[in-house]
Amino acid sequence: MTKWARMRRRKERQRAEVIKPEAEVTAEITEPEPKLAERTSLGDPRKIKKSEQPTRTFNPKSILAQIPRYAYLLTIFALLAGIFFPLITPGVPFDHAIQGIATLSLGLVGAILLFKAATSDNRRGIFIAVGFALIAISLVLIYHIQDTVRSLYY
Repeated sequence: MTKWARMRRRKERQRAEVIKPEAEVTAEITEPEPKLAERTSLGDPRKIKKSEQPTRTFNPKSILAQIPRYAYLLTIFALLAGIFFPLITPGVPFDHAIQGIATLSLGLVGAILLFKAATSDNRRGIFIAVGFALIAISLVLIYHIQDTVRSLYY
């Protein structure tokens, strides 16, 4: 049942309770209504214990859905790292372009950890410290690669 269907049923019940006299409402309700989390399609939710409720299992489709996201990031980083420079210049190795891709990926991991620190309650300090450290290392490596490439090719 979708969220909207649940909301529609709840509104219909509230309208029905307003129309009925109070004496009928108190006579009908003998047991408390189960919480929304306890409702399942396995039968009467009042008889289901917490240990018997189904648990979430690993869904492989969720990981497969994330592959294009990382492919786009890798492509953008390859373009930012100057992957075309070794292709159009004869005798230039791909080493610096690969180092650039790795450096940008390191900075991205640091930014992801900072985001996780802002959205989670546990281990916030660790995420912040490691995130800023990875971003700082990435920045230092970017300047190092820049100096190396400038001294070799320009």
